[in-house]
Formats: sequence, C-alpha cells, structure tokens
Amino acid sequence: MAKILVPENFGMHVIAGIKALTNNNDWVDQASKNTFFKSVYTQRVHSITPSIVDEKAFIDDILSLCSQDSYDIILPFTNSSYYAISKHAKTLSKFARFMVPSLEQYTLANDKFNATKFCEKIGVQTPKVFSEYQDNDIVAISKAVQYPVVIKAKSGQGVFKGLRFANNPDELKLFYDQINSIKAANGSENYSSPLIQEFVPGFIHDACTLTHKGNIINVLTQKRHVMYPIYGGVGAVNVTTHNPEIDELARKLLEALEWNGPAQIEFKLDPRDNKYKFIEINPKLWGTLDLSIKVGMNFPKMIRNILLEEEVEKNIKYPSGVRYKFIFPATLAYLQLLNEFGIKGACDPVAYSKTLNDFDINDPLILANRLMHTIWGIISTAGKSPNSNINKNLINSLKLN
Repeated sequence: MAKILVPENFGMHVIAGIKALTNNNDWVDQASKNTFFKSVYTQRVHSITPSIVDEKAFIDDILSLCSQDSYDIILPFTNSSYYAISKHAKTLSKFARFMVPSLEQYTLANDKFNATKFCEKIGVQTPKVFSEYQDNDIVAISKAVQYPVVIKAKSGQGVFKGLRFANNPDELKLFYDQINSIKAANGSENYSSPLIQEFVPGFIHDACTLTHKGNIINVLTQKRHVMYPIYGGVGAVNVTTHNPEIDELARKLLEALEWNGPAQIEFKLDPRDNKYKFIEINPKLWGTLDLSIKVGMNFPKMIRNILLEEEVEKNIKYPSGVRYKFIFPATLAYLQLLNEFGIKGACDPVAYSKTLNDFDINDPLILANRLMHTIWGIISTAGKSPNSNINKNLINSLKLN
C-alpha cells in the first residue's frame, strides 16, 4: 500500500484519480482549500493554499504536511500545481516522489506559441499563427487574416478565460485587448500579447499519454464528441478511438521533447487538406481522466507503479467506441446544442458499444457539489456560453446528427 498526497481541489478528474488509487488499496489524502466536500474515497482532507493562489505558500504547505506524515507520492492534477512542483522539484524530492516534467520541458509545452514552433521544427503540422508582434501591429494583422480567427492566451487556465473567436477586425481588437489585460496568477499563465491563430473547424481529437523519461508507456486516443463550449472546449461527451495518425504524431512529439509524465495532446482534422493539425499540449492529467480509467487505462496507477519501481504494463489494449458523458459540462453542452441547432441537432443517432458517466451515488458530497455546479451553470448561462459569437456556418459539423 502506498501513501499518496493529492494537493488539489475537487475536480472531477481529481476524484476519479483518487478513486482509482483507493480501489488499488492505496491510502490517499487530499489537500484542498475546501475541506467540507470530502470524497468517500479520500482518507483525510487537509487545508492547503491552492497552487493558483500562491505558488510559494502551496509548496510550503506541502512540505509541512510531508513533515507531519510520511508520504510516498505526491500526485498533482492541475496546470498550476505541475508548474509549482516542477519549479520546486529539488526541494520536494527530499520528502516524496512525483512524476512531472522538468521546468524547462513544462515551460516549452505549456506555452502554446513555443509548442507550436517546436512542432513545426520536428515536422508536426500546425495551424498558422501570429505572435511576436507589437500591440500596434494588431490593426494591420486584423486586415490581413482570414476570418474567423482564434485569439488565445499563450498559457492559462480554462477556455472561458483565455480563448475568444473573432469574425471581423473589430472583434479581433476587442478580444485581443480583453485577454491581454488579464493578470497572470503565476508562471503557469501568460495572457500578454495573446496568439492570433487560424481557426480549424471540427472536433478535437486527443492523445492521452504517459511518458517516462522520453519512453512512451501508453497512449489512448479519443474524440471530444460534444464539447463545452460546443465549438472548442472541454470534453463533455468523449468517445474512445483507435486513431493511429494522432497516436504516431503524439509519440513523435513526446519523444522529441524527452517528456516525463502525463500529457494530453490536442489535434484537429483540417477538412481543407485532410491532415491532423497540432492544437496544444495539456501538460498534466486531463479532465476526462475517468473515461481512460474505466476502459482499462489507469494512468494514476501507472504513475504510482513507475514511482515505486513496480511493474507497469505498456501498450495496453482498450476498447474503442466507448462513450462517456460528464454530467456538468454535458448538461450545459446539450443546452447549447439545443439553442444553436434545435432538438434535431442535439440528437445522437450513433449506437455505441457502451455509455458511461460520472454519476456516483456512493460519493454523496461530491455528487451534491457537482449537481450544484450544474444547476448554477444552467441558471447563469441559460444554455449559452462565452464566445458564442462564432459564425454558425462554421460549426454545423459539430451537430450530433
């Protein structure tokens, strides 16, 4: 039995990871700002400063917990926590084991512009991108690009905070200024001089991966069958696939990076040339982790076994065509589909081998927390979402039928 500290709040992927490790007969403690919503799969919940609030206090709190209890493993889940632990790896490594990229690797992968340039260098195709310009160049760029375009932070937390779609020069300037004015919380975020990127329509395809010191352990591919927002956001309804093209592209990228740890790599199939284009790297465990676990790809357990130098199965076979509905984002996504396309556009005619969800009645406090977030999301968005200005003709391919 391993003793594991998870220094995160109650995200759905965090609880999925904790549950997987607890079911493996490990002892899992959680360290969170909110100590009320305790999962039944967590042994204890400690109070901690979130990494996104104060990076140094977060590390100091972990060190304090490690001095009180002897933890074998520290397992982070969020972007800001990976950054903080990578930055302070030398200090933390004296107290527990963890699996994160080096700070240099993390910084390259987390910066969307640098990651794009790295992909171009190794022969992985990407959308066209404008960066490394002065703010007074925006007017000229706005007249030169083909609309719509994507304006996004070089690195940041969430699609709503650092992502916009512009249909004309006025919107480009407005959204550029909105993102450019956001203040970064720590080194995992960068909102200054956001990227202006060519828009590629269609669904996002993910390669969910684990790499140990440049050696690929396992890769799972999936399609974000429904996203929230529907034109390019988090996975609300995901379907497992066996996609050899993005599997190969992901392996090529991770090996070139000499990556260490988990990563989710996003691609889009460009209908203009039928080629997959790299979108970005999510340099951590991903929000749809529970789907990976439930089809046999238990990435948290793999990390645990690698750190404890126990056997890890490579190239695990998993079923394709398994659909997973994540309650909170799926509810809001279907409301947006109804709003955009009506009932016909929100109906899914495909027959899947299995449909799963994250409704766990055995974990009542966490379930209540998710239901409250869903209800609030319905009330506050009324079926709409930020960035809903994008030309509807460009998202017709996202209708389920």
